Amino acid sequence: MDHYLSTDLWQQTVEEHSIRLGEPSEDNVRIIALSQLHEEAACREYLSWLQEYIGAPDMRVAASMLAKRIGYLWIAPLLTAMTVHHQHVSFRLDNSFLYHPTLTANEGGTHFPLLAMNGLRAEALTGDREVWREKVVKEMFALHLAPLLKTLAAIAPLSMSILWENIMIRIVPLYTPEVDNAEQESQHIQADFSYLTQEAPGHLFGVKRNPFTRFTKNKDSIPAVKSKRTTCCFYYQMSGEYCRKCPKIDNENKSQLK
Repeated sequence: MDHYLSTDLWQQTVEEHSIRLGEPSEDNVRIIALSQLHEEAACREYLSWLQEYIGAPDMRVAASMLAKRIGYLWIAPLLTAMTVHHQHVSFRLDNSFLYHPTLTANEGGTHFPLLAMNGLRAEALTGDREVWREKVVKEMFALHLAPLLKTLAAIAPLSMSILWENIMIRIVPLYTPEVDNAEQESQHIQADFSYLTQEAPGHLFGVKRNPFTRFTKNKDSIPAVKSKRTTCCFYYQMSGEYCRKCPKIDNENKSQLK
């Protein structure tokens, strides 16, 4: 298993998503185990702290930004492992952490959390890929991510649809094949995207219905991402600008014309 985790491909994924393998760095402003985000009291206390630290106007905005960050740090890399490297990479939530390094004026850096993963395991594809893929998706979403999103939704309070679409926008780039991809690889990527957004049943995500279906549209029986978000992530409330696909842009323009 360990040979996969040391490959150049995995190292590139780790570096692109600011993942630290092992314990968090020593000099930190704040650390929280991923498992604690499943606990309402601990999650509420961390979210309240995060709201102030990132300058969010309220808990709702802080929760939305945290979900987007988790999609980038955690879900996108593991789906990259599944789809691109054909590996089921998992890790212990109670021994993996979101952490905020101490920032200096000279070095700069982000106020948003980074991720330190411990106890990584890699299981290569064996046997029926569809059976294997179902196992990967269930662990990633139903067992690990959904309880966290439900806790955020209850605390903020915030619509689950917003949180799921925040995850969706972080994984879409993975399923947008490059022009120079081999035809077979492009078909493979499209098959996984179709499965995640259309075919996989809701229980694999810990909810009644597939949470990604409403954010895609079928074009010639092939799912594609909608040109505009269905929900608003509230980023504009702490940045002063809208996301490129924000659904509020058209609504604001229409209001100005009245």
